[in-house]
Amino acid sequence: MASQRTGTQRGGAGRGAKKTDGQDFRGVEPAPLILLKGNEDYLASRALDRIKQALRAEHPDLEFSRLDVANAAPGELFTLTSPSLFGEARLVLAEDLAAMNDTFLADALAYLEEKPEDVTLMLRHSGGNRGKKLLDALAKRAVVVDCAGARNDNEKLDFVRREFRAAGREIHADGARALVAAAGSTLSDLGGACQQLMADISGDITEEDVDRYHGGRVEASAFKVADAAFEGRREAATRLYRHAIATGVSPIAVTAALARKGRHIAALVDHRGSPAALASTLGAAPWQLQQVAETARRWHPLRAAEAIEAIARADAEAKGASRTPEYAVERAITAIASSVGR
Repeated sequence: MASQRTGTQRGGAGRGAKKTDGQDFRGVEPAPLILLKGNEDYLASRALDRIKQALRAEHPDLEFSRLDVANAAPGELFTLTSPSLFGEARLVLAEDLAAMNDTFLADALAYLEEKPEDVTLMLRHSGGNRGKKLLDALAKRAVVVDCAGARNDNEKLDFVRREFRAAGREIHADGARALVAAAGSTLSDLGGACQQLMADISGDITEEDVDRYHGGRVEASAFKVADAAFEGRREAATRLYRHAIATGVSPIAVTAALARKGRHIAALVDHRGSPAALASTLGAAPWQLQQVAETARRWHPLRAAEAIEAIARADAEAKGASRTPEYAVERAITAIASSVGR
């Protein structure tokens, strides 16, 4: 069904998308001046690779150079961008503008007044106010590419949507959420996971596909234990927990997942408004609370408070207060699963 898929959204970035500061790196094309703006190395690297590929398709003899702006010598920028003996097209990358020296700043401002032919100058600015005059000038004259990282799960979901949409592929909504949970620690990991799934699987990507490839990841395993425990599936929660421990997941990772789920349950038990209204307060994505809302209806406020206390005790024991941390966490899981509906 179309409502199950994130890839079917065509008109915009989708609900929860971040506010962008420039073009999407997936669609940037060669231009005389390109500013990579943001602190996410993975996005900047993808943008650079795209520009390289596009230029080399037209100019197989492309000459690529990197310029150390912190130690740039007078005239070095002009040397790298001046016509070569054989007239090859040139791509120059000036990295880390926040560390540029005064020499590069002066040369860069002078460069903007000229228009060298067959040269693409890419500049990377990951933050800071150094060289504000240059940055202001680039904002007006350069193609700006958004290289800001994802700040929360909603923006990671939007990243996944865009990855699949750009490739003409589709991923189901529950599959996208599972992928963020399993491989969303960094955009580099998430981007690699998207590419792997698209390369190995034809057709739509489902939650089952994601689970088959990434279900063994620490984050995914711990969250599955927490889900089963708070849903009252005691045998499943215990089985999942023992499997997680056997495959290298630490008890502390499990208590962290239990604590996160427990906070959401406790907040929703007495909440009478929309789950989305709590999202910013709890630092969670609205879809996460919407998923938990059905489970929260089965919990009594007193039992939810007791579950939080049990998790706190288990966490302390897992961090050294007990000689048998694995058993201490399993005991808490059993107590939580037995409290549902009471």
